[in-house]
Amino acid sequence: MGAIIIGNRPGFEFDPELGDLSMRYLIKLRLRLHSLFHRDAADTELDEEVRFHVEHQIAANIAAGMSPEEARRAALRDFGGVESTKEDCRDMRNTNYLHDLAQDLRYGLRMLRKSPGFTAIAVLTLALGIGANTAIFSMVDSLLLRPLPVRDPGQLAVLAFRQGQGQLNDQFSLPDLRDIRDQSKETLSDVLGYMPIGIDGLSHNGEAEPISTTYVTSNYFSMLGIQPYLGRFILPSEGQTSGADSILVLSYSYWKIHFGADRSIVGKSVLLNDHPITVIGVAPPGFYGVQPLASAQAYLPFDMVTTYEFGWPKDLMVNRILQNLHTLARLRPGVSLSNAAAALSVVARRLSAQYPETDRGLALSIYAEQFARPDVASSSTLIKAAALFLMLVGLVLLLACVNVANILLVRATTRDREMALRAALGAGRGRLIRQLLTESILLAFFGGIAGISLGLLGARAIASIQLHRFTPIHLDFGLDWRIFAYGFSAALLTGIIVGIFPALRACRGELNDVLHKSSRSVTGEKNRLRSSLVIIQVAGSLMLLVVAALFAESLANVQRTHLGFDPHNVVNFAMDPSEAGYGETQGLAFYKSLLDRVRALPGVQSTGLTSSTPMSDYFNSDYVKVSDYQNPPGNGLPLVSYSVVSPGFFDTLRIPIVRGRGFTDADIKGGPYVAIVSEAFAARFWPGRNPIGEHFVKVSGFSNPVYQVVGVAKDSRFASLTGPIDPYFYVPLAQDYFLSPLEVLQVRSSLPPDTMIREVQGTVHDLAPQIPLFNIRTMTESLDTLSAFLLFQLAAAVAASLGLLGLTLAVVGVYGVISYSASQRTHEIGIRMALGAQRAAILKMILRQGLVIVAAGLLLGCAAAFVAARLIANLLVGVSPGDPLTYSAVILVLTLAALAACYIPARRAMKTDPMVALRYE
Repeated sequence: MGAIIIGNRPGFEFDPELGDLSMRYLIKLRLRLHSLFHRDAADTELDEEVRFHVEHQIAANIAAGMSPEEARRAALRDFGGVESTKEDCRDMRNTNYLHDLAQDLRYGLRMLRKSPGFTAIAVLTLALGIGANTAIFSMVDSLLLRPLPVRDPGQLAVLAFRQGQGQLNDQFSLPDLRDIRDQSKETLSDVLGYMPIGIDGLSHNGEAEPISTTYVTSNYFSMLGIQPYLGRFILPSEGQTSGADSILVLSYSYWKIHFGADRSIVGKSVLLNDHPITVIGVAPPGFYGVQPLASAQAYLPFDMVTTYEFGWPKDLMVNRILQNLHTLARLRPGVSLSNAAAALSVVARRLSAQYPETDRGLALSIYAEQFARPDVASSSTLIKAAALFLMLVGLVLLLACVNVANILLVRATTRDREMALRAALGAGRGRLIRQLLTESILLAFFGGIAGISLGLLGARAIASIQLHRFTPIHLDFGLDWRIFAYGFSAALLTGIIVGIFPALRACRGELNDVLHKSSRSVTGEKNRLRSSLVIIQVAGSLMLLVVAALFAESLANVQRTHLGFDPHNVVNFAMDPSEAGYGETQGLAFYKSLLDRVRALPGVQSTGLTSSTPMSDYFNSDYVKVSDYQNPPGNGLPLVSYSVVSPGFFDTLRIPIVRGRGFTDADIKGGPYVAIVSEAFAARFWPGRNPIGEHFVKVSGFSNPVYQVVGVAKDSRFASLTGPIDPYFYVPLAQDYFLSPLEVLQVRSSLPPDTMIREVQGTVHDLAPQIPLFNIRTMTESLDTLSAFLLFQLAAAVAASLGLLGLTLAVVGVYGVISYSASQRTHEIGIRMALGAQRAAILKMILRQGLVIVAAGLLLGCAAAFVAARLIANLLVGVSPGDPLTYSAVILVLTLAALAACYIPARRAMKTDPMVALRYE
């Protein structure tokens, strides 16, 4: 066993089994690691190594008869340059790039610290751009990109169906869901179902509290692949027989807040809608169900609907008409959506032939879960809106980059001599560019840290906005790896973008030319690149302002929309007597007494009850068969929404009855079933005819009563503020209590809302203290939902914020380039003034330069804005993408702002002293 000698010191011992190449690799690896983590020690060893070889050669030369001086000179000549040899040795370690990077970072930090004003402005500018991007991306991530916290979320898909040319529906009956699951096992490993979240009353300490519940099929938790935090989940054997399994799973957050994280709650009995039920488990933290935005607080087997929800038919488990289950399917590994869709088309044809009464013309479709949020009907609109706002904030970041790049270009111009001297001392072009890029990336890094923080604060502020939904919501705009990766990538890309042009500009000059030029000749060169960047800023700002103006005008149009009802001076109170165990007789008696007492309160003008308030997330809908109406061949029955209301409802919302009569106290159970239809309902099913006295059947799977039309109400917008108004009808509460024991008391009064709320709360407490009130708010507040005004308000607010930010960046850019240009022309201005030029001429000269830049930006921006407006045309209401008034107003605002930015440096140039300017260097 020998030893390899590196210089004059022993290194690794040689192992013959490894071989020469392996030992050389290990030696190089040792040298690299030693040089990387112990550079000073490695350099000391290298000095000693070189000195040893030189001294050894000197000794050999002296032994050969040379004098000491000759021996030393000959040894150095034979050895070559000592320092160059050391550099060659360092290069062989392949670690210099890391040390060069560290050196660049230290130097870059010193340069940024040397100019704190510039650093602060650049970091703030980039922070605003990156912050806006982070805020919008965090919302897009939460709503569209973030997978559900379940096993293999990428395999999840949503099912939907269409019958003939009918509308797309994503709710199935339980028998159809079971058939689809059983007949598509080759492509789908499982299919679960869940009912949309509803509100029930849970009592543990004698007082009922509202709780959002969702009824699920027995494979819900097993298919999702999640484990309980406490207890157990629903077993496959449970939930198969109607009303057989009185069990409940609590969400982690509800258990922690309402039960004080009491672990002994598992196995205990509580009351749900005054019926006993056993808590069997607690879901894991972070799981809020699978319904987008909604937060489920309890999970029950689907078969328990008939026990805990009032009026459901006992044949629920086999009824194909009752379509109330949303679905999630799990693709088998290796199966694509297209393969699954092909298999489902075969299943659809089979079900259509087997059950023509309910499934005629059935066509099944399947969508990736993340691209079916919040539902399959509106997912495309949400995706387009997300893409639009990501594009807008990307444009804001581009404008911020252009601003910082302009500043860096000025700095690069002033550093020409520095770069030339560094090149003269041996620095290569790549080394100089890398140094300047390091400085810009450091700027972007600090801007990214600040921007991510600002973005998360902005996202949380948006998440705190009240959405006024019946059911609790869950918005999580917190930091996860996607947001961090997005912010970091944006910062890195920003650093490269803002740094590359200044770096190339600083390193392109010839060494001798730069060293011999005066500062005037260097800084006096025309820089068209900076002007081009400002043109881009003006164009981008105009595009942002046009989009913001279009959204603002769209919001104004929506707010002027005729709703068909009067929401002012109305307060809503939601309640459900079944949560206190009230049956139909008790519930109707409670509602009658409540209406009588509330009408007697001072200041009350009218009051009524309804099961569905406009633009809410809680509504009723059923299929209808209309007398003398021929359904299009191959289509299923029309699905129509409706409300269960009391007498006084139409007067309270001031919805006119244009034909026939309204409901009265004579419309009670046992009498003829009556209904009031909307104008759209009458126009669709009885066009050109008087609908009074006509009949239709509501095919609900309950009793399928035949309704006689006794009145026609003016059309009202219940579902959406835009688009055509769909058919709608109303049925009396006294005849159809089982359809909706959950009602909203609506009170129109001349009193302030706070006073009215206290009076009604006291009245309800006196009548039935065990019935909880929830969703108490004014009618105007109830319209601030994502289905109504809130979505347009958010879009307009975000677009306006981005537009103002873009305008600010454009004004700063115009001011910067004109101010810098004026300073470059100081000597020229002095000559002009010395030759007799008037100050007005100087002012005109500087303003002309600014106006040329602004005009070019406006032309480019108009073209870009028109393209962007066409892309968002379907998101606008009552606004043309090429609206000339909008473009004219934006151009005027931007032109005035740019002129103001140009006037300041122009005025400064106009006041230049000719004698000072002639000596300006």
